[in-house]
Amino acid sequence: MRKTTIKVMLLAGVSLLAFTSCKQKDEKPTDNTEKIAFEASGIRIAAVNMDRVNDEFQMVADVQKELSDTEQRLTADVQRQATNFQNEYENYLKIGATLTLAEQKRREANLEQKQQDIAALQQTYANQLVTLQSQRMEDVTNTILSYIEKYNEEKGPYTLVVMTGRNSGVLYAQPSLDVTQEVIDGLNQEYLNGKKGK
Repeated sequence: MRKTTIKVMLLAGVSLLAFTSCKQKDEKPTDNTEKIAFEASGIRIAAVNMDRVNDEFQMVADVQKELSDTEQRLTADVQRQATNFQNEYENYLKIGATLTLAEQKRREANLEQKQQDIAALQQTYANQLVTLQSQRMEDVTNTILSYIEKYNEEKGPYTLVVMTGRNSGVLYAQPSLDVTQEVIDGLNQEYLNGKKGK
């Protein structure tokens, strides 16, 4: 499964829920003049770069590997069955002339059915892979959004948490608003703790 496909799906999923609203909080004192204008008006904004999250969140890498391994396993199974079919077909061509007409028809019908079964299996595996990809990317998206809510409760509250990056639709965000590294660190820590607990 291509890494870019997974990233696009993740970005699409997260973009639907990229804004997190919450209660306003008293203005926090800060030396950062870029934030003062927002906070003075009661608006606090944080930005998370999803390109970096895709590159640095370990769950994304693990899902990519899982999908790739699954695709390779299913492809290998179809190839194995196709090879068996090819060997059986070539054997039939060698001995077909020595068989009775009834036996030839029986074997040809059997080969045709096997060929159809392989095509059906290939389609079934393709559907399974698409379903698995969708499920796992939804898991990743839900994990990120859940953590953003937790992060907002602990570090905010922010009025908006926006998604930045190449496909986000945000053309510019002041660097002072960026909380990506904190989010990545928190995501990876929670993910690692969850894996240890299993």
